[in-house]
Amino acid sequence: MATNGNDFLAGIEIGSDKTSVVVATPRGPGFEVLGFAAVPTVGLKNGAVTSIPELSATVEKAVMEAESLSGKAIRSVNLCLFGDYFRVDKRQGSLEVRNRQGEVMETDRQEVVKKAFPGASSEHEIVHTIIQEYLLDDRRQIKDPVGMSGERLGVGLFTVTAAAKRVKDLKRCLEEVHLETKSIFFAPLVAAEAVLTPEELESGVAYFDFGRSASTLLIFEPTLREIEVLGRGGDRINYALAVCLKTTSIESERIKKEYGSCLLDVEPRELSLSNIQGESKQTTNRREVAEIIEAELKDMLIPFRSIFLKYRPAFTAGLVLGGGGALLPGLSEFLESELDMPVRIGTAHRFHGWEKVLKNPAYNAVLGVVQASAEKQTDNNQDSPRKSGIRKAIGKVSRFWDELF
Repeated sequence: MATNGNDFLAGIEIGSDKTSVVVATPRGPGFEVLGFAAVPTVGLKNGAVTSIPELSATVEKAVMEAESLSGKAIRSVNLCLFGDYFRVDKRQGSLEVRNRQGEVMETDRQEVVKKAFPGASSEHEIVHTIIQEYLLDDRRQIKDPVGMSGERLGVGLFTVTAAAKRVKDLKRCLEEVHLETKSIFFAPLVAAEAVLTPEELESGVAYFDFGRSASTLLIFEPTLREIEVLGRGGDRINYALAVCLKTTSIESERIKKEYGSCLLDVEPRELSLSNIQGESKQTTNRREVAEIIEAELKDMLIPFRSIFLKYRPAFTAGLVLGGGGALLPGLSEFLESELDMPVRIGTAHRFHGWEKVLKNPAYNAVLGVVQASAEKQTDNNQDSPRKSGIRKAIGKVSRFWDELF
């Protein structure tokens, strides 16, 4: 059984609901999926480790299943994570161009990025630095200022940081089953990278990652302009159903999956459900379920509306949905009506092999971490024969990940 090398990559996503592992190998400008596994997550709650032995056992089970299906022995993984222990900050830096001819040098570019960085902290670990734009005097939205002339150089960037102790706990769980963590990525960011096309990025597009415990909105035009994280996801709909229907969270999730819809024009079919005591003595109907879901979704959209209004003229490609919540029936139609823009459900477009995985938006992040790690590996190997293909597929858009100094 082959072990990790240049022939394949392993990505893992440890989520609140499930832990997923993908094994893939580069094929031209894309990737072939060799193996996949997803198992229920045990030992993690709201992104925090509650039991290292239990979570280690979860990871081990998923990895062993992926190894069996792919015929590869996994010794190192690229990890994507998401939770309330991540923080996204906008930062700025500026300096005077010291070159006598007023020409921006590579050293100037590196120095201005350093100025925008937060001071060193033992509390937080920098996961990503995303360049938003460079500024030169009164000129904005510059992709690369090197060689240009001006007096004052500025930069706007995002930093994505994670609570160091939380990350250390997760790494420890991998170490317990003899896995090396090669890289860590912010799940919504790598999911967007795997899903959005170069044409959408160039036109301007929004990516909405609808997860179980949180939702994330990313705006591109074509560089990343905004990241907004809301600590409410699919679980919030389950909670609303449980409260309104006076039932348990398990029963409310079943009702949502089997009968849920975001649209009110559903057949008013009567449904039976268990009460909190577990007795099947209650009834409701699909219309009432849809009304509860619609009301909760409208409430969830409120924090995002100001961002949509600000950037609406800029993203002509509309909104792309991802995450497990994107599978909620009628969600794309509901958002099209609410936001007055085109909406599609997005899946990773540079992978082939396992259709049931590739066509499910719930697995965008774990596929995205494979793509992101391949890109990072290519950056570290300037002579890689795959570099040109990967660069061509990405197009003339800004890279999404680390540019650390």
